[in-house]
Amino acid sequence: MSSLPAEHTTDHSADGNRVPNVIAQREQAQSTPSPQNVAFEEVYDTSNPRRGTAIILHHENFKEMQSREGSRRDRQTAITLLTNMQFDVHVYDDLHYEQLQQVLEQHATEDHSSSDCLLVMIMTHGDDGVLYAYDRMYKVDTLLEHFMGDSCPSLLGKPKLFFVQACRGVKYDVGVQLRSIAQDSENIESPKYVIPRTADILVMYSSYDGHLSWRSINDGSWFIQALCAELEANWQRMELLQLLTAVSHRVAYDYHSKVTQDGKMNVMKQMPTIVSMLTKLVYFPVKSELQ
Repeated sequence: MSSLPAEHTTDHSADGNRVPNVIAQREQAQSTPSPQNVAFEEVYDTSNPRRGTAIILHHENFKEMQSREGSRRDRQTAITLLTNMQFDVHVYDDLHYEQLQQVLEQHATEDHSSSDCLLVMIMTHGDDGVLYAYDRMYKVDTLLEHFMGDSCPSLLGKPKLFFVQACRGVKYDVGVQLRSIAQDSENIESPKYVIPRTADILVMYSSYDGHLSWRSINDGSWFIQALCAELEANWQRMELLQLLTAVSHRVAYDYHSKVTQDGKMNVMKQMPTIVSMLTKLVYFPVKSELQ
């Protein structure tokens, strides 16, 4: 029941088998580090009154490409999760490129001074280094440029988190069988810090560079569903990179494609990729005033 990809584009749809994995069933009571155990300067500030803006760029239909069946499951799951995480959620469906640019510019010019962070989640077709709006392709960096330090001053020094569900090429990951085997500080009266414009950004891609991403037309994409499941279970207690490592584990160990009518697409795997330019630890403590 797969939907074959448009030429040079797509995230692949298929019946993705989610195989129960003992290792993935972590005990909820497991002790983990908390912000209280870490030096203040090593953790991003979460004392602001708002969690921040969450932008969902959802693309199901396209001008000249096949629709992404099953994507609405991802859309709704993400809305529910991010609302529970106390984000101000903004959802945009099937935007043309110019509309997408306007939306990003609008949010980049807003005042984020009272927010802890920004989160952008995109679900679309993609290829090597590019994503697709309704009517055309654009470079992945387009998402990031609007929110870098010199483009969005009110987010300077705050985490900017991007989650990209899209193919990054046309390669299959066939998998491999796993066998079990046994500075000096200076005293400056008025310190001023200059940080890179690309600092405090994290991008998590659904697949490894050059490879396909998989999506079930019934259950949604492997990556978005794993991401939302892990966040829902652990966002209040785990540091972000620790949590995202668990997301990678879910996708890598718990899923494989099921396309029995095409042996070349059957029993394929997927490996999410994290590109982190974060400079501190990220936590999401509950904001009682928003409850």
